[in-house]
Amino acid sequence: MRSAIFIAMWWTLLRDRGALIMGFVLPPIVFVIFATIFSATSGGELNVSVAIYDARGSQTSQRLTEALRARDTVKAVTPAPASPAEVTQWVRDGTADVGIVVRANTTPFGKLSDGPPPLLIIAEPSREIAAAGLLGALQAAYFQALPDAVVSAIADLIDTRIVPFQPQQKAALNAGLAALVHPPGAGSSGANSPVMPFTRLYERQDVFAQNTAPVDITYYAGAVAIMFLLFSASSSAITLIEERDTGLLQRVATGPGGTAVVVDGKFAFGVCQGLAQVMAIFLVAWLAFGVPITAHLGPWLATSFLAAFSASGLALAFVSVCRSRQQAQSLGNFIILMMSALGGSMVPRFLMPEFIHDVGWLTPNTWVLEAYALTFWRPDGGQLVQSYLALLATGVAGLVIARWAAARAAGQG
Repeated sequence: MRSAIFIAMWWTLLRDRGALIMGFVLPPIVFVIFATIFSATSGGELNVSVAIYDARGSQTSQRLTEALRARDTVKAVTPAPASPAEVTQWVRDGTADVGIVVRANTTPFGKLSDGPPPLLIIAEPSREIAAAGLLGALQAAYFQALPDAVVSAIADLIDTRIVPFQPQQKAALNAGLAALVHPPGAGSSGANSPVMPFTRLYERQDVFAQNTAPVDITYYAGAVAIMFLLFSASSSAITLIEERDTGLLQRVATGPGGTAVVVDGKFAFGVCQGLAQVMAIFLVAWLAFGVPITAHLGPWLATSFLAAFSASGLALAFVSVCRSRQQAQSLGNFIILMMSALGGSMVPRFLMPEFIHDVGWLTPNTWVLEAYALTFWRPDGGQLVQSYLALLATGVAGLVIARWAAARAAGQG
């Protein structure tokens, strides 16, 4: 009897395509996505996209920027930006993860106490890992390409802060620094070089104020919101299959409004339910973590509405072409998890390899997260409208497909 039950369970599983996909196809695919992302970030292959502008144009600054471009973890944006303002704009709109400007001031790289830092790092706090990656590459490039400046900076620190050098000592130091410019033999990687002067080498500037919103909290509020919007919209849209199977759609089709009234009613319910769900998530984010919703109320409300609008339309379109409730549940969960993994709901998008990052634009998750980022961190009306149009078009297309499929099913009934 035990063996009969065991065999029957296996036959049931083999006949259930949805269960097979969820149990044996989805886990390896999700594993491949996460393995691809995290192997790139933890294996030293995280290529930080950097906009580099050298306003000084000296031989020393060129040595530094060329060494920085040669680092394996840095991918310099080409063509190079034409001004510091363009570097800031590229970081703000995501063309570059982080930017670096070699200032045109006269502060020597080897005498950092003479004025403001010669380098300006332009970063966006939502991509903090990218800024940290650039600083690591910059430190290595500085010690490798400018060993004379490193030693000079340390000597300058000692001379100005600890004990002044005698003229003979300064002469010997200058002779040694000249020899460091073209050292004999293979150059050092700089891994064991002192880091004391490095912190005085650069100044950081964020493209938006860090205190406008908690970056990680706000990101994951939007990421969780769109993922559960898709799940809840799918759950409420599945009732369309039940009404189709029981003949309700066929009876409603004879009325003046046809099947469109059923689809439209479910669509409106899905939008309102989704908007209430997003409000609940962000209410907790506001009260518990200080996410400044009230300061961005209009754009936040528009983004949340369009996120629910898009999710409701997509769910109805998908459910309307499924043959059974079981198929809609199994395949729906599979697709939602895939979109969430690729679209940034599970892993921040800037950590993803470029090809996965590009695929993410095919998911509503990416457009919602981009809209929330523009709402809270990077106010840019033009790009925000682009995100709104993408979400609006997705929702409308889904509603049109659902109407067509429902009318077709009722006509065939």
